[in-house]
Amino acid sequence: MEEILLKLLVADNTSIQQGTAELREAFKKPESTPTLCQLIVSSTNSQVRQYAAVLLRKRYAKGKHWLKLPQHIRNEFKTVILQALVNEPEKMVKNAIAQLIGTIVKHELPNKEWPEVLQFVQQLITSENLINKELGTYTLSIMTEIAPDTYSIHAVPLANLLGQTLNSLQDLGNPVAYYILKTMQSLVPFVEGNQRMINAYHQVMPQIMTTIQSLTISHEDKAIQCFELLDELCEHGAAVIAPHVKALVTMCLAIAGNKALDDALRVKAVGFIGWLARTKKKAIIKHKLVEPILDMLFNLMSTPPEDDNDEVYFSGDNEDNTPVTCATQTLDLLALHLPPEKLVPQLLQYIEPSLQGTDVYAKKASYLAMALLAEGCSEYIRTKYLESFLRCTCQGISDPTPVVRNAALFALGQFSEHLQPNISQYSSELLPVLFEYLGQICAHIKQEKKEPPSVDRMFYALEMFCENLNESLLPYLPTLMERLFEILSTDTPVHVTELALSAIGSAAMASKEHMLPYFEKIITILDGYLSEKQIEETMCLQVQAVDTLGVIARTIGDKNFAPLADRSLNFGMKLLKETEDPDLKKSIYGLFASISTIMKKEIAGALPEIIEYMITSIQSSEGIVPHFKEDETSAFPVYDDLSENENENDEEDIENTDNEEDNDDDDVAGYSVENAYIEEKEEAILALKEIAENTGEAFLPYLEKSFEETFKLINYPQEDIRKAVIDAILQFCFSFSDINTNEGKQALLKALSVFIPKLSELIRLGDERTVAISGLDAYAELLKEIKSDVLIGEGHKDAIMNCVIDVMSGKTECQDQEEAEDLDIEAEQDELLVECAGDVFCNFGKVVPPEDFGHYFQTVLPMLLERSRRNKSEAQRSFAVGTISECFTALKQQTSNFIHILLPTFLKLVDDPNAEVRNNAIYGIGELALHSNAYMHFPDILTVLSNAIYKESHAGARDNIVGAIARLIIVNYMNVPLDQVFPIFVKQLPLKEDFEENKAVFRSILTLYQAGHPILRSYMNILLRVAVSILHENRTTDDEAKSIVVEFVKSAQRDFPDEWNSVLVDLPAEVVTNIQYIFS
Repeated sequence: MEEILLKLLVADNTSIQQGTAELREAFKKPESTPTLCQLIVSSTNSQVRQYAAVLLRKRYAKGKHWLKLPQHIRNEFKTVILQALVNEPEKMVKNAIAQLIGTIVKHELPNKEWPEVLQFVQQLITSENLINKELGTYTLSIMTEIAPDTYSIHAVPLANLLGQTLNSLQDLGNPVAYYILKTMQSLVPFVEGNQRMINAYHQVMPQIMTTIQSLTISHEDKAIQCFELLDELCEHGAAVIAPHVKALVTMCLAIAGNKALDDALRVKAVGFIGWLARTKKKAIIKHKLVEPILDMLFNLMSTPPEDDNDEVYFSGDNEDNTPVTCATQTLDLLALHLPPEKLVPQLLQYIEPSLQGTDVYAKKASYLAMALLAEGCSEYIRTKYLESFLRCTCQGISDPTPVVRNAALFALGQFSEHLQPNISQYSSELLPVLFEYLGQICAHIKQEKKEPPSVDRMFYALEMFCENLNESLLPYLPTLMERLFEILSTDTPVHVTELALSAIGSAAMASKEHMLPYFEKIITILDGYLSEKQIEETMCLQVQAVDTLGVIARTIGDKNFAPLADRSLNFGMKLLKETEDPDLKKSIYGLFASISTIMKKEIAGALPEIIEYMITSIQSSEGIVPHFKEDETSAFPVYDDLSENENENDEEDIENTDNEEDNDDDDVAGYSVENAYIEEKEEAILALKEIAENTGEAFLPYLEKSFEETFKLINYPQEDIRKAVIDAILQFCFSFSDINTNEGKQALLKALSVFIPKLSELIRLGDERTVAISGLDAYAELLKEIKSDVLIGEGHKDAIMNCVIDVMSGKTECQDQEEAEDLDIEAEQDELLVECAGDVFCNFGKVVPPEDFGHYFQTVLPMLLERSRRNKSEAQRSFAVGTISECFTALKQQTSNFIHILLPTFLKLVDDPNAEVRNNAIYGIGELALHSNAYMHFPDILTVLSNAIYKESHAGARDNIVGAIARLIIVNYMNVPLDQVFPIFVKQLPLKEDFEENKAVFRSILTLYQAGHPILRSYMNILLRVAVSILHENRTTDDEAKSIVVEFVKSAQRDFPDEWNSVLVDLPAEVVTNIQYIFS
């Protein structure tokens, strides 16, 4: 046998082939296993000993093969390999033997066999001899890594043993400590929900941190691996981490700030702080850790890169992460998860002096930091810092240093994306600078024949800014298109051409049909990239051309694109049949979705093929990349099939496979999916959704299959896929509800029976807020569109309301549930989550009986009132008051039960410093009066409203005062002193901002009119002029409001012809024509 193995270890193909054949024959003989076993202890060649252990591990990876061995051979085998482990001097051989032991333990322990192995390991670990201790902990680390589930019943005693051993060590830099941490990592899955395990881990957390710190000095690679224990605890043992946040952050800050350490280790430390910011923000604020964290992040972000021309702010790939990119990602997490008031002022202490200083990298860091705040702290910046941030950025994008300029351009792009609509008012200052850059790019290309620096950042800023400008872009459109066409007509580098094509799409999004003068030229340019066969280098241009064509199709106007629709569809199908490229497929799916907005049901003939492709992409497992364990045994040519093809026809012993897993992936550490394939899948889902929406009945033959295949991805690891699935399934439910047959109704109820509980699971148990927000939005839309059918299924009502209550009370998995006394803090994204729950609650109220809703309202009201307190953010207070007010319509007569709590609260909030809160409180007072028996409170209400109208400066709030008075008149005008109130009421008309209140205003006027109240006569001329202006300027927000205004005017025409004629005479001709058209 040794001779055979030696043949396999020679770098000679002939020898290896001969050895393989001989080994295959040898394995057919029963004595091959004892022989290999003896080789592990007897061979003088370490490679042979190692190879023998590897072959045995592979051969007995599956329990069925191990159990076929006679019992006496198994017993001898186990004795031999334990002894071999103790006696083996070579590390690599020892590792192979330990892995073999771990594999055999996996088959033996569940059947209560081989208890000696744990006793053996325990004796070694408890030995006073450090060498034995190291061997014991090393072996246990390998055993538990190979099959952690095997140790579930042994987890607590093992954790206690490891803790005691770690405590007893004098030097935590010793390998024993490292092996203990590796073993503890394997046992982490048993921590969650097991208090004894939590206690065991909690007690040794200080030693775990000391071990990591010791290893940073002696073995950085091992310190990196030990961080994985902390990562695992975050995932499965958050209760262990919680009490140690301060110490963990302190340790990570020390590692992150130590430039002498390896980048990979520093990245681990910075990344771990990001995780803590995401999940333990209350502890971070309580222990005053925000400032030291910001200090470390800003310092890292200010570090000069090795190459200024190769600046990366974010790294999508963990392997490419540097301390700088990790710092920007961590600051982004802080902005998304910390309350803005705890973050922005502290960060400005670094930003402001750096912008004044001369260090260009500190300036770069300042603009980067401002950019990273834009998404998570958008409301806070909009209200407090927008102008100063933009002023700085305007200076930055003109900075002579590319490093600073790039960061400022990136900041401008981020502001354009997240600070709308406020930022658009600065277009006259910003666009000329960006256009000047476009001109410089063109000149640079002509002169240098190569791509200029900072081109990506410039186009990012330009695209984001233009995309969100809408019609405000129109004055600048000719200049922009002239510059883009110039770039595209020059011999331009591929990447710049791609960016310019994309920028045309952004301009089209803003300009819509105003792009028509450039339409023909754009299509000619795109045709060049679409029709010609592309090489690998220029493939990105074809992808971008398809994307831009899709945007043009959506925005240029249906009539304008219709002549090209069929051609574009056929062209897309031709490309799809010729490509396997995920980027191109993604773009083609987007194009088909765009075309469906124009062709509607006429696309039916192409749907069978289109949908088959999309379903295939949804089902596809392409792009899944296995990551193999790093293992010295992988250097050996190991023949897995040697043990597989013996006795192939034997029946499996079913009884003995209970604890067995398929070990074909024994060497696979994990899998990842390439981004391009994820994006293809996401676009396929979203395109299916949009085609279903646009094609109506034509989609019905594919509806059930689309639902089934899409729903299978609802737990997909990537959050963007989960969100896309939620959106698509929502649309498919709408499509089912549009089928007006009994079968359609049954199909809808079947779809809802899986979708409603699954949404509840994603909202309450998912760890991503964005997915929870999508889930809540889906609930709100289902209740709004499908109404009470949503609640037919068993448990649906509770599923939805439990989500609302859990979100409102901060009990879902994606909210920070830490207990922190006197700390009541939320990031803007947390507030958004709660606001989405509020929308669900309001829509829920509209589809259940008022009595039932009153019961739920009683539960939710204290949570909303808590959010209306002065110590909450303005956005939360405004939301809480607005949500309560929106509920009165659904509560109907039940509203009276809550007057005693709500009216005093609302009357008080009329004096709130925030205009939005005042606005919503005044609206709420009107709604409260409208839906309850509040007559006795009219004097108090009128006193507050009349005081408010004299001092209120906010147009929306003033309109709502008028609306509230209107509601009092509608309910009981006899209780309103009209001779005092009505002149002030009329004086405020027409409304200036909140045109929804026109409905209540004219309902109140009609109420008085129908009652024949004399006060109207003297105001008839004014009221008619107001009514005409509302109709002419289309300031009614729905058909009901419009019909009320029209009814008033028609009644006045009939009953007050003189007043009507005097109004008509003064009207401009176009207004008269429009009014006649409205009345025709």
